Amino acid sequence: MNFKHFSTKDAVKVSIFFLCVFVVSFTILYLLNFVPSELQDQNITTEPTDVASTTTIGNKQYELPIRISIEKIGVNSIVQNPSTTNIDSLDDLLLHGVVRYPGSGLPGVGNMFFFGHSTGLKIVNNQAFKEFNGLKNLAAGDTILVYSDKHVYTYVVNNVKMAKSSDITVDFSVKRNMLTLSTCNTFAAKEDRYVVEADFVKSSVL
Repeated sequence: MNFKHFSTKDAVKVSIFFLCVFVVSFTILYLLNFVPSELQDQNITTEPTDVASTTTIGNKQYELPIRISIEKIGVNSIVQNPSTTNIDSLDDLLLHGVVRYPGSGLPGVGNMFFFGHSTGLKIVNNQAFKEFNGLKNLAAGDTILVYSDKHVYTYVVNNVKMAKSSDITVDFSVKRNMLTLSTCNTFAAKEDRYVVEADFVKSSVL
């Protein structure tokens, strides 16, 4: 699969920056109780907004990720698959769970990039804010499972780091089949990001 036309490191960098700005703004409003009540509902839907199970690139069909599971840190989350890189759309999807960045890799192919919220607050009304709380506790050798409609894809962590959001780039043109995860180091922290990189190992039929 050729991801050459997806080499948008600068676009991802800008997107990460604006997502950080959104988190800071939202948290201030949240703590001041200015967040609309519908966003505070504990029963906010976690159903994926994109129900397609496959995508077509060129004349070839590939599976979409629909769930991520990381047993070590208690992650078992639906993955959203938007078709747009519009910041407002991505911000909205983050209120429902983990998001795969459009144009990044796909299960078992290329560099697949997931991002989600994390928070140090003990009580949050929307559980989506806690999706990636434990990323910092992952270590080399830990297992991450990504599910499609028909397969489970196994990844093994090779690197966990914290970096300035301005320094983070996610290269979709790499030849490695891998998974990259990213989240804030604390809820409303605009500068720092935890980044986890994992290598694809195998896929199995469900």
